Amino acid sequence: MARKDKKKKKDSEKGWDAEDADEAKEAEALKGTQLDEGRVDLYDKDKTTPGIQTYDEDTGELEGTILLKDGNQEGLLALVKIIEEVNVDQDHEANISNIGFVGKLNVENPSTIDRMWDIDITLSNIESTNIKDPQIKIRELGVEEDDNIDSRDFEISGEPKSLLLIKEYINTLPDADNILNISDLEKDLLSEGSESGESTEVSDDTEDDEISGDGGEVEASLESYAISIDKDNIVTFAIALQSKFDNPITNVKVIKNLPEDFTSTMVVDTSIGLTETEGNQLIWTIDELEPEITALLKFTSNIMVSDIETRKTGTIEVSYEATSSFAGGLGIEKFDAYTQNGFHVDTIEKDNAPGVWDCQLVFENTSEFIVELFNADVYSPEDETKKYIDIDPNDVPKLPAGAKWISKKWQYESEDFPSFRKRLEFRVVPDFQTLVNGTVAISDVELAIASMIGEMSYDITQVPTFTEKDIIATLSLTNNGAAALNEIIILQQNFSDEYQPPTAEEITLKLDGGEVDLAAEAVIIEEDVLKIELKNLKDSSTGMFEKDSTLEVTYPIHSINPARDSTFESEIVYLGNTYPISQELEVRPEVPVIEALHLRRKFRIGKKVLPIGALGQYQIVLSIENIGDMALQNLILMDKVPDSFEYGEYSLTPEITDEVGSDTLKWTVESLEEGEKLEITYEITGTGEYSPSDAQLAL
Repeated sequence: MARKDKKKKKDSEKGWDAEDADEAKEAEALKGTQLDEGRVDLYDKDKTTPGIQTYDEDTGELEGTILLKDGNQEGLLALVKIIEEVNVDQDHEANISNIGFVGKLNVENPSTIDRMWDIDITLSNIESTNIKDPQIKIRELGVEEDDNIDSRDFEISGEPKSLLLIKEYINTLPDADNILNISDLEKDLLSEGSESGESTEVSDDTEDDEISGDGGEVEASLESYAISIDKDNIVTFAIALQSKFDNPITNVKVIKNLPEDFTSTMVVDTSIGLTETEGNQLIWTIDELEPEITALLKFTSNIMVSDIETRKTGTIEVSYEATSSFAGGLGIEKFDAYTQNGFHVDTIEKDNAPGVWDCQLVFENTSEFIVELFNADVYSPEDETKKYIDIDPNDVPKLPAGAKWISKKWQYESEDFPSFRKRLEFRVVPDFQTLVNGTVAISDVELAIASMIGEMSYDITQVPTFTEKDIIATLSLTNNGAAALNEIIILQQNFSDEYQPPTAEEITLKLDGGEVDLAAEAVIIEEDVLKIELKNLKDSSTGMFEKDSTLEVTYPIHSINPARDSTFESEIVYLGNTYPISQELEVRPEVPVIEALHLRRKFRIGKKVLPIGALGQYQIVLSIENIGDMALQNLILMDKVPDSFEYGEYSLTPEITDEVGSDTLKWTVESLEEGEKLEITYEITGTGEYSPSDAQLAL
């Protein structure tokens, strides 16, 4: 009896379909560690089972029986391997500088006995590679080392992206543990993979240099690179990674190389995996990382420096293995291959019914491979539309090495020897493997040493009581570190009614000797504190406060009628910070004390006229004496010489003026200490009608 044709797959669809969900699942089940030993188990059944019955998928009727050879349920799989070596170089900001890629497509015959032939492969997703044709045909693979592998190299085309996103974050702030939280790091990590890299330039329309205190909030940053000199700095490191491969990646190993300057390394948190320290290396291992899952390692390390040389933070080396292609998802869509086989039809005339034949199709897998009989048709000799056997891939399980598939018997009546038309199709079951060995090398950054030194001075440290007097304060700040400063704050405290701060207009600001306009909003006076805020310098016309630059601030302090013995004991604080922000720098210079002295000026000026030598010759002796209890400055002595006298022979050369209408001798005494007396002499000689008494005139 003939059977009705079942709906078959089109010829173009024949072959092992890697995209078919059921076949892909079954192929995965056939893989495993057993393959390393060369064979895989096919059935989860008692190996003593003599036969395995097969049924029609549509009708449920018995289709045939699989007979195992000596109970064997194992076999080899054809190996189709995509092998990729991926080496990514990136900087600390996750910018990729180079991707080294070597790709191989290998079709391998693992058997040392049976050849494979007529191998047809259809590739998928070749667009990101230099592979031109998705169809690959291999005539035959042998069993020797020189002929059992077909290997083809391929490369990535276009601009590939790394499928393992990884970035290191470094923060020197005290609350770095909170700043480097997994939520913010994950957002930043994903944004790095999507940023266009375009930058925006800030135009400067300011004609004159001006520093403002209203720079707005400094942009928040996950990282901070500045450390302080002569201080035990705690640096927090975080390494975040996420896989963009289709399948989990395995054997992930992250090695952080720490320079010798870093000590007391301690792991704070690991979201997955294990860590260990070997010498100057911190090693993080993850057995398996699922796609789209962010893994985080956070640790701290201490560093102390006594100079301003920058310190490197150490490189990172990453290695991993993947089972999905790096090359844009390159994969195997279809596979067909033949190997050693045999089939026959047993045709036996019945003993009790001549001309009636019992018929049975036998397909034998004579190889050591697992094969799939995906099509078996036996047609009637008289009518090609009638089939006695009609199976498709879903009717017959995979056949292990040496197994036979024996169809259900059918009867055929004929006085002649029956001759059936047969069509059998089978294929070697493949194992598709994608083997990616990847590395990522991440360059390090430098920690800049932030440091500054500050000084201050007054032009005078004593002021008189009950008078108004300006004291000129000069404040000097130098960046002697390696890190540029983005913010400078100057504080002077303890102002009072007697010692009052300047107005914004009275403050002069110089940067490296050049005067800079200071915006009014940069000066804040609150109660007894003067504050000068120079914020967000990176966006100002002068730029940040760079290494070796000096900032000088000059302003008057107004002494207003201070009481007797009052003092101005002030405190000055310089604060500085970097960009991105780090630990705030603080410098407190020594500040002189200003005293209000209740002093009154007392002095005595005298003049003597002494006759000397010949008639008409005289010596003039001028004297000035400090008879008070304070030093006197800038005293003036003058003496008028009568018109009828000539003058000369000075003990101290005078300035000759005509301040009183005739020759006047003028001496300036810069300082005269308490109790000190100074005498100045010169000689005069009378001429013509002179009168000695005229020399008695004193100014």
